Amino acid sequence: MLYTNAQQAAPAIAACVADKQHILLITHVNPDGDAVGSLLGLGLYWEQQGHQVTMLAPTPLPQYTHRLRSVERIRVYSESPVYQETLALPASVDLIALVDTGDIRRIARIYDEQRAYLEARPLIVIDHHATNIGEGMVNLVDASLSSTCELIYQLLRAWDARITPEIATALLMGIITDTQSFKTSNTTPSALRAAADLIELGGDRELIMKDVYANIPFETAKLLSLALSELRRDGAIAWTHVTQVMQRSVGANDDAASEVTEYIANLGGLKATALFKERRDGSVKVSLRSAPGVDVAAVAQQFGGGGHRQAAGATLPGPLHEAEERLLAALRAAVAAAS
Repeated sequence: MLYTNAQQAAPAIAACVADKQHILLITHVNPDGDAVGSLLGLGLYWEQQGHQVTMLAPTPLPQYTHRLRSVERIRVYSESPVYQETLALPASVDLIALVDTGDIRRIARIYDEQRAYLEARPLIVIDHHATNIGEGMVNLVDASLSSTCELIYQLLRAWDARITPEIATALLMGIITDTQSFKTSNTTPSALRAAADLIELGGDRELIMKDVYANIPFETAKLLSLALSELRRDGAIAWTHVTQVMQRSVGANDDAASEVTEYIANLGGLKATALFKERRDGSVKVSLRSAPGVDVAAVAQQFGGGGHRQAAGATLPGPLHEAEERLLAALRAAVAAAS
């Protein structure tokens, strides 16, 4: 069953969860603030209700989320040797909930390596991506909302939940980051009302603003300067790249490139921007942003990715220059079609 409204979906989701002992919450690869906030906001609430909850991300969390309370509870299923102990999924899990993930394949190696485990258990999907087709037994997908955290907030309100300051801060993180501090086109009256409510409930806006926007590592700034030196423009499109050599030369971590994405997205006179990030395995992660009218989610879907109309991404096989050529051809066509 697919629901597009939290009030309508609340009874069905509650019924699915009611008799479950151990819930596994999973979000997408390369988690952002909305992904992390969704895991914590929903996971901590279900623990209040007496369920055992395991929260899982496919790859490490962004540094700006590291001071959220209970964030250490989120386990990481990763290719990095330091995380190998997290690869065994709990046998006692009797329900899986997928949050902020438009397609189950976006959980990357968890899907590839644990498909039998996933298919053996009922699945709930809670998401706000327009590309989500609803792959669970119960699906709540509302693409009109700013973030999955806003959707979870509405779900908790429908359940008359006790929203603690810890839960409020996690959900506020998702709303603030997915709207880029209320700058993007998905900043709606609903998002602003949800944020105000969460602040009244104890959401720590000051911590979020400091960690997301005023705590950029020096190494990230150096990487930004290198990426900007490679910035290119073709009419209404601009793009650049970050290579592994560039990243290593300044000692930046893997999520530092997100600052490049947001910087070039704020350049004037453009209809679309792209960042090509070379990964350690040779594949290329592409982050796309656009002005209203250009649907970069449709571009990303051509390469197995997804997202929102104005913010989307995909992972392409390398090498870097070939990935750039393929993606830019599709992006030029999308911009031309919107003109």
